[in-house]
Amino acid sequence: MKQVNVLITSVGGIVGQGIIKSLKYNNKYSKNKTYHYNIHGTDIIHDSSGLYRSDRFSIITKPENEQFIESIVNLCINNNIDIIFPGSDIELPVFSKNKKIIEDKTSAKIITNIPKVIEVCRDKYKTFEFLKNNNLNYIPSCLAKDSDDFIKENRFPLIVKPCEGFGSKFFNIVKNNTDLNYAISTIQNYGWTPIIQKYLKNDNKEFTTGITIDKYGKYIMSSIVIKKILKHGQTYKAIIDNYPDIKDISEITAKKIGGIGAINIQLRIDEDDNEVKIIEINPRFSATCPMRTVAGINEPDIVIRNTLFDEEIKITNYKSLICLRYWNETYLELEKFNEIKLSKEKIQKMNSFIIDYF
Repeated sequence: MKQVNVLITSVGGIVGQGIIKSLKYNNKYSKNKTYHYNIHGTDIIHDSSGLYRSDRFSIITKPENEQFIESIVNLCINNNIDIIFPGSDIELPVFSKNKKIIEDKTSAKIITNIPKVIEVCRDKYKTFEFLKNNNLNYIPSCLAKDSDDFIKENRFPLIVKPCEGFGSKFFNIVKNNTDLNYAISTIQNYGWTPIIQKYLKNDNKEFTTGITIDKYGKYIMSSIVIKKILKHGQTYKAIIDNYPDIKDISEITAKKIGGIGAINIQLRIDEDDNEVKIIEINPRFSATCPMRTVAGINEPDIVIRNTLFDEEIKITNYKSLICLRYWNETYLELEKFNEIKLSKEKIQKMNSFIIDYF
């Protein structure tokens, strides 16, 4: 069995943790596996649970720090890293722009989309323009300066959120002009650009599609749709099943944008016309990728095998499941944790423990 050394960044977040879960699932449960994944996690602070579910870990600087790329290069060289998974949105453009530098100086390959794809996907107004210009299923949207005509056509309530944002930060459902102006000024005061969108009712008609595309961008290796059941904006229940209309729209969009590796597409059904509309495109793995793994499509494993070993992979079958999420905890001995925080070692190891009490 071949060992693959994997570097996963930002393992304090749910995307990085999802990649860890999928690779550990492969190590523990996959039958006739060829590869064993040795995981090196990174984050900017010690208080990140994913560090202690990794085989080894390192604390590194923020991606905007000028030492960030150098620290990644050194980590790869010192730990014989074969492949790198960026675990947060803010790292994507940094890794994409410096991909050649890192890969030339190390033996590692970076799982990231090209700068153009990341630029379009990380700006919600550019995503809207891309979808509209390519006759894809977009949600009516505008910038703040065009809000008057937009309100007349779409009416309240409306969605206001930052073009540059991720997650639910500064996400607002506004019901009148007072709410609208407050949401716009809040986002602008933060230094971001607000986008206004039609409000699509019914949280129970939202979907997320995980797609993997081969490293040359020629074909789709896997595609799987999850129906999301939301609570406070987060997926707390999920139904994995066959949703052909959602799948077709997602695959067409992923091909059109020219992505490689992982593409995640968020969609919702518009009750006004019963059409599926694309909310956003994420040029990375989704936080729900462990659900897809258990259903039979392990996206991080698929991308590793294609990227490193040129495997031609095409997976179409998976299990239909319902996932019911719940909170869980991981624990560390406080004294040892404090010692780790004070240690000057660049590469550290400390295992946390989980109680099976649920």
